Amino acid sequence: MTWLISLIAGLVGVPRPLAGVIAWAAIAVAVSGAAVGGYALIKHWGADELRAKIEKENTDAIHKGIDARMSLDECIDAGGVYDFGRQRCDAATLGPR
Repeated sequence: MTWLISLIAGLVGVPRPLAGVIAWAAIAVAVSGAAVGGYALIKHWGADELRAKIEKENTDAIHKGIDARMSLDECIDAGGVYDFGRQRCDAATLGPR
């Protein structure tokens, strides 16, 4: 650390105690910058993982909904009314009436 203080004092032309303050301030800025950068990176990774998980769950739910929808023939056979606008079976009974 002494060599760094001597280097700063020689280059900038300030007394050694002030050069020591400058050196410690530079070290503090570098360490805090690294800490904030690391935090931001970890937070970004976590957000990406969560976003991907939610998108996968939404896609799976859409596919399950499409697969569960009854066709026109199955709807009529079950005694329901097929809604062509929404392309799904409404009021279908699960058993005989």
